[in-house]
Amino acid sequence: MMWRLLGGAALVLLVIVSAVIGSDLLTKQSEWDRIASPYGFNIARWGFENFFDKWEYKLKEVLSGSKLSEGEAQLAALRTERDRLEDQVEEIIESQISGVLADEGLSTTWKLGGEVELIFPPVDFEFEDRPNILIVSPRDRIEIVDTVLLRPGMSLEEMVEIEEAVGALDHSGLVEPLGGVATYPSIVPQMPSLQDLLSKVAHEWLHHYFFFRPLGQKSWSNYDMTTINETAADMAGNEIGLMVYERYYAGGEEEVSPAGEQEPAFDFAEEMREIRIAVDEYLAGGEIEEAESYMEERREFLEANGYYIRKLNQAYFAFHGTYADSPTSVSPIGDHLRELREQSLSLGDFIRTVSGISSYEELLKMVGE
Repeated sequence: MMWRLLGGAALVLLVIVSAVIGSDLLTKQSEWDRIASPYGFNIARWGFENFFDKWEYKLKEVLSGSKLSEGEAQLAALRTERDRLEDQVEEIIESQISGVLADEGLSTTWKLGGEVELIFPPVDFEFEDRPNILIVSPRDRIEIVDTVLLRPGMSLEEMVEIEEAVGALDHSGLVEPLGGVATYPSIVPQMPSLQDLLSKVAHEWLHHYFFFRPLGQKSWSNYDMTTINETAADMAGNEIGLMVYERYYAGGEEEVSPAGEQEPAFDFAEEMREIRIAVDEYLAGGEIEEAESYMEERREFLEANGYYIRKLNQAYFAFHGTYADSPTSVSPIGDHLRELREQSLSLGDFIRTVSGISSYEELLKMVGE
């Protein structure tokens, strides 16, 4: 375990330094930071505290001299057992994903009294409530102006308050929970689907891996690079998650065959793509109010068909559009990355290749565009 501690500690320090460099300690706060400041999430503090949380707990156990009532003792025992089980599950999943990554040739040779093949950065995540994120976009185009991490557990009223403050500055704002966060350890929520959980853990690890390579270092240089980063992590993360699931868990659940003929399902993906294209056309023609009225009308239509989206606006499409394999994106980057994956000898080869991309132009050259 020492190699994981050392490797993880190095990454924690890098994440903290990166967070500090990007914080108001060295730069002025943006207007969006000030709006969101009462609900801010300190990513550097979370990473530091949670990396050492197991050691901190053991230390408190030893040093604590306080006596608990019988009820408090029972509650503390239940919490301890819950944390112990969570730690075990996290360790098992981390080990299984690490095994698949090693088989894909993504391990590194370290000399630790001999040559040892290790995964760097180590796969490390924590089950945790998801932070929220504020996304800010201009009203006249779909583009991320800024994002601000917010604490978990915000009320609807608090979200709306922030969004209205952004709107008062003639921008489109959206607050919603993140699927996961590539802190170190990464934040991953409990999920009902095991395969989705495995894919999410792998997705966040890929951001850790990209962090040390051109793709991660250029991720926020422009919208295209952000899209390449997120889409590559999504594609490869899903593939890793499926590989882990099939290796360790497939066959444990009975497949349920559909009974009889079924009516064609509502095509949410196609509907979202059509909405996005129409919104882009409205905005290109300077029809901002018309675009916003149209999005609200389509949001109500989606809700009537069983797909609830709290707020559908420019910020929604700007954020979800960074995943070029999603129906909210009209970017060709998803197709380019799928072509690159098809050209690759293996998943590991694809991950190594895409991690070296430092511009959209490089991706285009790789796929012969």
